This record gives sequence, C-alpha cells and structure tokens, in this order.
Amino acid sequence: MAWYKSATFKVVSLGLLGVAIMMAVALSLAFTLGAPVPKSTVVYETIEAPNEISVKSSAGMCSSTEIDACPTILEYGTANDTLQFTTTVAGNDTASSVTVQVCYTDPYIVGRPWRKTSPVIGTDKQCGIIACKNVPVSADGTAKCEWTVTDMLGQAVYYMRALGADETGTFVVGSTNMDQNFQTNIYNGRTTPIIIAVIVLSVLSWAILIGGLIKERYTKLD
Repeated sequence: MAWYKSATFKVVSLGLLGVAIMMAVALSLAFTLGAPVPKSTVVYETIEAPNEISVKSSAGMCSSTEIDACPTILEYGTANDTLQFTTTVAGNDTASSVTVQVCYTDPYIVGRPWRKTSPVIGTDKQCGIIACKNVPVSADGTAKCEWTVTDMLGQAVYYMRALGADETGTFVVGSTNMDQNFQTNIYNGRTTPIIIAVIVLSVLSWAILIGGLIKERYTKLD
C-alpha cells in the first residue's frame, strides 16, 4: 500500500490541516486593525482644505515619528487609553458630520501591505482606523468625540485626519493634523477575538482529527 494511503498519513494530514486553519485565522485577527474603512471613492487630495476644517486632540504637541519621542502614549486597559478629538468646520456649510481617522505615520507602513496607503479614502489602509464616525457638527461648527485605543493595535506612532461629510454621507472636505502625533504601546494580554478563535478552531481541529480516525476505522471494518 502506498504511503499516502496509510491511516497514519491521513490522520496526520487532517491534524495539520486543522492546526493550519487555526493559525491562519489567529494571525489574521492579530494583524487586523479592528475597524472598517469608510467605503468612499473620494480622493483625499481633492477635498483637502485645512482652512475649512481642522482637527485637534487631547494629545500633546509632537511631530516626531520616533517611538517614545511623543508625550502622549496610549495603552489599552490602562488609565491612558483615551483621546478626545475636536473638529472645527469653518467656511463650509455643506459638512453636516465628521469622521475622524487615526493614521499610521510613514515608518510604520513600510513592509506592511495591510497598512498600504492609497489616495482613495475608502481603500487607504494607512488611515484605516476609524476613531469617530458620523459625528454631527453642532451649531458652533464643532464636532467632538472620544476614542479609546483597542487591544488589537501594536506599538506605533500615529497622526489624525478629519473628514467632513454632507447630508448624503459623501466626504466633501478634509484636513490632517501631524502636529499632535501620539504613540500606542502593544497590549500584552490576550485579545478576546483571538481567544474565541483559538477555542473554536481547536475544537474544530480535534473534530477533524477524530472524524478522520472514525472514518478510517469504519473503512477498515468494511
């Protein structure tokens, strides 16, 4: 009998398949940003207007992209895990809501295709973290919101970008703030999605393995 038809080969193959599936899902979860990008076809440069919209945060002033160079360092599960954003819309009465994006600074997208930059807002993974979405612009022209860092972000330095949208949800004005860069530190605990994925896929891999053994057993009996 050929070696690839043996019971041992089949059982080992099924076990490895289950483990491979488990690892693939766990790794994909580990490198996922955890927040969807807006499905927009607008090119950011066509709406960039810092004189019409601006965004500030509670982070300290910093234009560096170096680790530990900025005064504001966020870490999930600590007292320092939240930023407040204030967007001001001036001279543009078509923006009725604001979306604030958190963007990786350039050194932290190099060699990482899942953070690839794009001129189109909807496909720009460099600014793929949505801190606040569709925040209404108040009568005084401001939109305020708060963002808490998640347990899925690694260590990096970020800047922020505000996008003003009209009543149809189309982005019509935008501005970037690279003067208040901030850092996030990697969360050392196990994230909930990864824990769930590992449990589910561990059960699945064992089910595949046991199923293969049972099938092989009945095949021999026949």
